[in-house]
Amino acid sequence: MAIEQSTKATVLLPVRLPIVRLGQRLERILPQALRKNRFTLSDNDVIAIASKVVSVAERRIIALDEVEVSERVVRIARKWRIDRKLAALVLDEADAVIGGVPGFLLTIKNGILTANAGIDLKNSPDRTAMRWPRDADASAAAIRNSLEREFRARLGVIIVDSRVTPLRLGTVGLAIGVSGIVPLRDHRRIRDLYGRKTKVTQTNVVDDLASSAHLLMGETKEQIGAVVVRNAPVLFREDTNSRSARLAMRRCLIASNFNVRGR
Repeated sequence: MAIEQSTKATVLLPVRLPIVRLGQRLERILPQALRKNRFTLSDNDVIAIASKVVSVAERRIIALDEVEVSERVVRIARKWRIDRKLAALVLDEADAVIGGVPGFLLTIKNGILTANAGIDLKNSPDRTAMRWPRDADASAAAIRNSLEREFRARLGVIIVDSRVTPLRLGTVGLAIGVSGIVPLRDHRRIRDLYGRKTKVTQTNVVDDLASSAHLLMGETKEQIGAVVVRNAPVLFREDTNSRSARLAMRRCLIASNFNVRGR
């Protein structure tokens, strides 16, 4: 799949958002914030939006005191030294639990290897937990359609969360929702500098963009809830989502070595 390389530099523009409240409409908040930051959107811009912003708007916060705890949850919470209520939520949200370390469970959620099934206590009100959007691709598509109508431009949208990388400290960005851009760039059968055909390499474009945006968004109280990526070397297309970037476990270098247990 050929992607035209622009001679223009790719530019990232951080967008400071107000604190989003439960149920607020992002189709109103995002245009207002963009204009307050003196930004407009143009053809081929990509808008990266923090997953927590979307989750709050979609009421994906849950009070820990309302969570019921089973005997199985108690055993798992004791083993991994994790809050029982949080453990119960993780087991409810996860597609599979692989293992853990003290304080965290290693899970698979929507085909993604992630800690605690994407559930986070950080930047969630006291004694609550934040879950991923129920369908992040659908959320990305709805936001893109709204922004395209508002700014009369062809756009891409990614919803960004953070993840850890095996044997590396620190978090990087992850695109859990995609709309309007092709997630992968395929290098297979293209010759390298020495004339050899590339056999397996593909670039995960949306995770690369998510990591770039995540660097500006931060992890605590920055309030950079969105980032506009301009002149990104991506291919725009209507019928896209994050699922094409998923890899079956049997083909994954890391996950194929796990003894996976369903929830």
